[in-house]
Amino acid sequence: MFSPSNLLCQKLLMRNSTRNFSFKQLKDVKSIIIRNFAWFNRHTAKENFGTKLKRRLRNLLIVTIVGCGTYYGYRTHRDYKWFKDMTDSDNSIGTKPRVVILGTGWGAVPFLKHIDSDKYEVVCVSPRNYFLMTPLLPSVSVGTVETRTVIESIRSLVGPKVKYVEAQCVNVNPKEKIITCNSDGTDVVSRGDDVKAIYVPSKREGGASSRIIKDSARTRPQFDMKYDVLIVAIGSENNTFNIPGVEEHAHFLKEILDARRIRSAISDAFESAMTPSQTPEERKRLLHFVVVGGGPTGVEFAAE
Repeated sequence: MFSPSNLLCQKLLMRNSTRNFSFKQLKDVKSIIIRNFAWFNRHTAKENFGTKLKRRLRNLLIVTIVGCGTYYGYRTHRDYKWFKDMTDSDNSIGTKPRVVILGTGWGAVPFLKHIDSDKYEVVCVSPRNYFLMTPLLPSVSVGTVETRTVIESIRSLVGPKVKYVEAQCVNVNPKEKIITCNSDGTDVVSRGDDVKAIYVPSKREGGASSRIIKDSARTRPQFDMKYDVLIVAIGSENNTFNIPGVEEHAHFLKEILDARRIRSAISDAFESAMTPSQTPEERKRLLHFVVVGGGPTGVEFAAE
């Protein structure tokens, strides 16, 4: 880039480096610099707007394709490496200690949100892939609140720093620090929010071909997982306080499926009571509800 204007500008600057420029000399330097830049960009000055736009769009497309391909390859390699290291119990855990949390309830979610993922490799294992707002279950059971408003995806709550696996832990080996999930390939994982099978009614008379279709996607093969620290936050079972008949005849209110069953039972009772052929005694029996338990859940359900 040794153009005549560039050489002239350099000579002028060297000659006047020890004294101040006059106004006329500054104008000369300005004109020389402008001519120099015009000479340097002479190959782009001849391009019209359409040619320049096509060239820039082509360069942008090339950069986008290369960037997306690189990112996709990186994500694929990272996910495959993590899955291989996690599912193979013979492999080493890695540089960071692995913390495995069982459960996605009130005890597990706050811990998952506040643990430092830079220091630990965090893995959450639970058959329920969402967090359930249990205080709102009485409202769901009577129809005041819809089901989708009381659940939140566990992945959206804890973010990408926590790796979630939908599975059910069936065995813990504390000596070797290995957990086993889903004892065999026939076990069906239930999230507690829907039924495990779909009933298809028959189109023939008598229902000879009625059948049950099992959801094969819920079948999980057995796998082992190593851990350094294991946290069990799977919750608790309903307490009947040894009241006779509760275990056999009552509806529990612990999961989404329980709320759906109660809502369906209440709706069926009202619809059956509205049948014209019902006797007053049977109608009174159908509209008679009993709540067992005077805690927060029982009181709120009775109020709803």
